[in-house]
Amino acid sequence: MSAHPPRRALVLGLLTALAVAGVLALAAARLRDRDATSEVDGGTHTVLRTEIARTISGQLTLPFRNGPDAVHCSGDLRPVRYDEVRCTAHFPIGLDRHLTVEVTRVRHNLVTYRRHSLPR
Repeated sequence: MSAHPPRRALVLGLLTALAVAGVLALAAARLRDRDATSEVDGGTHTVLRTEIARTISGQLTLPFRNGPDAVHCSGDLRPVRYDEVRCTAHFPIGLDRHLTVEVTRVRHNLVTYRRHSLPR
């Protein structure tokens, strides 16, 4: 018998652990991603609620799991710093998630906004 099989098992175990840690790190980074930037609509001069809902839905979707069924926002977002709207993400299993979306930066026709979870 040689000493290589136990070493091979150790190496495979370490590689598997590193792969799992990488996937978990990506999922955690995706969940923490709270900022988004959108263009102001030329007609309304706001970021439309449909654009905000689409962005939030994408942020709340995990790599290997479905996101919310729907996201509804109370209104459009004006390109004014600290302006905010409330949104609700409806998940197929579990409670709805209530969020506030707040403008953090306005630059020309681009608006950067951040989502914040509200207490249940």
